[in-house]
Amino acid sequence: MSVWEDVVTTGLIGTDRRPVPDELPVGWGTKELDRAVDPAHAMLSLAARHRAATRAGGLLQSCPPGAVAPPSRMPVASHAAHEILVRLLSPPQVDLLNLWLAAAVRHDQRVSAAYWTPLAMLAARTTELDRTALAKGLGERGIWFVEQNPQWARLAKSLRSHAQDEIAPERDASGRDVTEEAVRAHPELIMSAVTNWSIELTRAVLEIIASGQLQQRGVRYAATVGTRLPLQHYEQLRLAVHHITRREQSLTPAEGRSVREALLALERMVWLRMEMRSAFSGEPIMVRRLEIPPWDEVP
Repeated sequence: MSVWEDVVTTGLIGTDRRPVPDELPVGWGTKELDRAVDPAHAMLSLAARHRAATRAGGLLQSCPPGAVAPPSRMPVASHAAHEILVRLLSPPQVDLLNLWLAAAVRHDQRVSAAYWTPLAMLAARTTELDRTALAKGLGERGIWFVEQNPQWARLAKSLRSHAQDEIAPERDASGRDVTEEAVRAHPELIMSAVTNWSIELTRAVLEIIASGQLQQRGVRYAATVGTRLPLQHYEQLRLAVHHITRREQSLTPAEGRSVREALLALERMVWLRMEMRSAFSGEPIMVRRLEIPPWDEVP
């Protein structure tokens, strides 16, 4: 009879009718049982030793190997680009994340694996995150990663179906020519204009924002314009602020606050795009950032 069978038998008939086994296998540990303890406690200790020895010395159940992840073909975006990505994820700013992903894809760069999970979690919650840009930004390996989580099954299917799509081109191909006069009469027309605006068109848009005529719509309008304004026209924004701070334009205090918030939204958006371009291309930003002080601080 093996020691384990002896332990089982003693446990079944009771320690008052059968003594606790004396000799233990080497694999059950070298520490001797304390015979002064309760025999029932000693039996439980022997059972625990047997279980530990079995688990430690036995073979785990085998399973087929998992699928091998595909290789990564695109280089990872720079550290500077991912610093911007962190800002856009905390809290999530979906419109700006779409800009970041599209910029990464246009520069043939991909998202670091460290950010696959937060992007997938966000995409699973909202359809506003561009599926084509995300699929291409993750790459084949990133899509494979998403497919491993059953909770992301719908998202994985969507990413797989968009993986071969092309990123939507910037709107200069699908836009139309818009005149300054048309934009002054209907400011929203600028959203359908070609992205390669003339300097005169940029000045017209900035005058509309600086006039205060958009009132509560000013901040949203300016932020949207910021996604389209040609980056080489950044200095025009500086001139627009200069005109206001030099009291060349009369604004009530309420209008002044509204205009300042709109210009801040515009500047932040344009500067973010400049940071993205620099981070993905490696080219430095050649202009000094504009600071917009509160109007009441201007002499």
